[in-house]
Amino acid sequence: MKPKLFILFAIALLSVFTKAQTAEKGKIGLTYSFNGGTTVMQPALEGSASHDVTDATAIGIIYLKPLNNWLELETGITYSLCKITTTSAPTPEVNTYKSNLSLIDIPVGLRAVFLKYFFVNGALLLDAGLMNNSSVSSQTGIGMMAGVGIKYDFRFGGSLFFNPYGKIHSLVPFGGWKHHDRILESGWKLGITCAL
Repeated sequence: MKPKLFILFAIALLSVFTKAQTAEKGKIGLTYSFNGGTTVMQPALEGSASHDVTDATAIGIIYLKPLNNWLELETGITYSLCKITTTSAPTPEVNTYKSNLSLIDIPVGLRAVFLKYFFVNGALLLDAGLMNNSSVSSQTGIGMMAGVGIKYDFRFGGSLFFNPYGKIHSLVPFGGWKHHDRILESGWKLGITCAL
């Protein structure tokens, strides 16, 4: 899927969710994610290069739509940037080079709140690889995300949350399946939301 088409799809999806309002309009906010341990899962191929993710960060927009008093629809759009160091197999010398991989993902999932301050969340991810000047496979496809978190709601309608999570990108790739790499990401997401 081309990046421009993907971005248009994301905007259309967000506008549908923001217009489908009932008594409670929901919350919208911003997120920032830190790398907790991002790796490239590679098929075991003799003589292939190895990839190490040296840094990964993400920024995003989140939308939460209450479904009842403990369950919310969670969606949004996130931009991630991974810095990758690739090491070749000895041929006869070992070469190392640095590259970048960036992607956009749109989660569509649920957040279940319990004991007032805690939640668990999970989602399917629609991933689109934007820039990839490395030898890592394109991450365009469908992935998954799961996490747990803690939140605090202020009286004026705003909220802060902290959400440790795990993601696997391109679990179902849009493209070739043979020898496909997948990004396995863990991290901590900080977010702030406000009522619409």
